[in-house]
Amino acid sequence: MREGEPRRFELLVAEPALRWGIVPPEVMREQIDRLHGVIGLGNVRPGILPLGVPLDLVPLHTFAMYDDLVCVETFGREHRYTGAESETYTTVFDTLWRSAATGHDARRILVQIADDLG
Repeated sequence: MREGEPRRFELLVAEPALRWGIVPPEVMREQIDRLHGVIGLGNVRPGILPLGVPLDLVPLHTFAMYDDLVCVETFGREHRYTGAESETYTTVFDTLWRSAATGHDARRILVQIADDLG
């Protein structure tokens, strides 16, 4: 990122993560509302990996990328990768994006999940 440029955020979430009962439904509905609200913002690229869509690879665990820093949280510890080590995650991220629902399709999925929460 160059100085003076606005930060860009890419959020790729698997649909099952939005459906798991990790938090109470009212909290999940608020989180879904936040995701719904960022669709269409110029500096945010939200996407959902929908259930039932073939994936080119299986996401084995979650990870977060900050420029060339990748953070992988496991039950035992957090792993950090930079440089060449983080390039694998860039490839994984790009591959998963090819299967992601965005824009109107992402909105439709979010609305359906919120409805299913009751």
